[in-house]
Amino acid sequence: MKISKVFRISLKAPLFLIGLAILNQACTEQTLVEEQEQPQPLPGSLRTQADQIFYALTDNNTIYELNVQNPGTPIRTFKIQDGLEDQNERLLAIDFRPATGQLYGVGNKNHTYTINIRPDMNPGRVKALSPVPFNPAISGPSVVGFDFNPTVDRIRLVSNTAQNMRIHPEDNSLVAVDGYLKGYDDVKIAAAAYTNNFAGAATTQLYDIDPDANKLFLQMPPNDGVLKEVGPLSMDISDIGGFDIASGSNYAIASVLFNGVWQLVEVNLSTGALTKIGNLPSGKIIGIAIPTSPVAYAVTSSNKLLIFNPMNAGTRVEKTITGLPMGVNIEGIDIRPADGRLHGLGSDGRLYTIDMGNGAAKFLNNLKDISNPNFKISGTQFGVDFNPVADRLRIVSNTGQNLRVNVHDGVTIIDGMLNIPAMPGTPFITAAAYTNSFLGSTATVLYDMDSESNTLYKQNPPNGGGLEKIGPLGIDIDAANGFDIGNKTGTAYALLTVGGNTGLYTINLTTGAATKVSDFVGSVKGFALGSGI
Repeated sequence: MKISKVFRISLKAPLFLIGLAILNQACTEQTLVEEQEQPQPLPGSLRTQADQIFYALTDNNTIYELNVQNPGTPIRTFKIQDGLEDQNERLLAIDFRPATGQLYGVGNKNHTYTINIRPDMNPGRVKALSPVPFNPAISGPSVVGFDFNPTVDRIRLVSNTAQNMRIHPEDNSLVAVDGYLKGYDDVKIAAAAYTNNFAGAATTQLYDIDPDANKLFLQMPPNDGVLKEVGPLSMDISDIGGFDIASGSNYAIASVLFNGVWQLVEVNLSTGALTKIGNLPSGKIIGIAIPTSPVAYAVTSSNKLLIFNPMNAGTRVEKTITGLPMGVNIEGIDIRPADGRLHGLGSDGRLYTIDMGNGAAKFLNNLKDISNPNFKISGTQFGVDFNPVADRLRIVSNTGQNLRVNVHDGVTIIDGMLNIPAMPGTPFITAAAYTNSFLGSTATVLYDMDSESNTLYKQNPPNGGGLEKIGPLGIDIDAANGFDIGNKTGTAYALLTVGGNTGLYTINLTTGAATKVSDFVGSVKGFALGSGI
């Protein structure tokens, strides 16, 4: 083993455990040995604490899925394969959106994309938020920092030419051109990351890294672009290719070029010091992203938007849904896989988008049946969910209504009334959910919940409205509820009220059985899961 350089640095070694708070140890002296093929893990480092998956982007549109415990060996590798607005466009950076759990990327042609990372269906397929590039464009050399502000659900883009911008994550529009980066001479910021990367976060801080100055900075306030030095990086790096901070723990990692090798390092946010974790795979690593915490949304009869982690449903953030006409309530919600927008059905038969950062509702379209100008929605309880294959919104109700909606223009197809073959009467369907709700899905199944018979059904075919019995829920539920299916695990979740008490349940899609996971305060009228659950 050849050792070319030995550095002695002082750092705080963070104890990391996903979902828990940061625990700090006393400062200890560590000897950092570079150019080892398999470096020994440092005490307290992420490698000694837990598995943590992250994603790395190369300069030729390749994405690696990696584990911090062995960052040099990809778990899998996939290329950006389909959906670029310009076939020569190259992604410059990536980040996970806390509000939805989706992976986003920004290209050198000024488009922002969602990226499918599912291993079984079209990994690497991308979809532009808009065919129109944001303007002003990225200037000068294409080196950018790209990260989501979790408090307002907006993208921060900074560059090594001192640009400082905010981009909307649903339509690629430029929210603001903020103050140029400043605070010292010759600013060359090339990576940026926010703390508290979870949906509904109340506070956050933005950190930047300048590889030329070899320093970590706090951008405060972010919109003004003022850079305040945190400290030197403790390694004389040649380049930085990505920087991210883990959700829940505020543990920071970065990809840096040191002694001609791309390496994964820990970043001490208190001092700026870097600690090597291990070498990265071959290629120039220009972006890294750590998946954010699971997220779910619910809406109440009083138009409150509830944001919570379904793995910890007792803790939630509440926002008032604003912007609705007087007397209108949101009857159901779902996140559209094609664009990551939260859509809501109003009691006035209109579609709205709901800003996940502030709860503001915006009118999208009226539901309209071209052949019937007097068409109206029918019912008091509704199931609302997107078909991820056809990109159509399915609306079903307790009166048997079965609708298929193009959310772009509101054009609605009235499909066959909900029915149970060989049984009289109308089923009392109050919730519906599709499987495989992600961009690039090629197959899906629609499940419905009947709150009078307390039964789970498969709607097959969806357009025909026929219901096939799966089985009893095993509990007596109220009509007001919410139901959705995770797009990663395929686990079905529901917010159900039983005997006046609401809880989060899993639903067995094979038997129909409902199993309580945790208590949940208050009844709901709609429920939507983010990506990656």
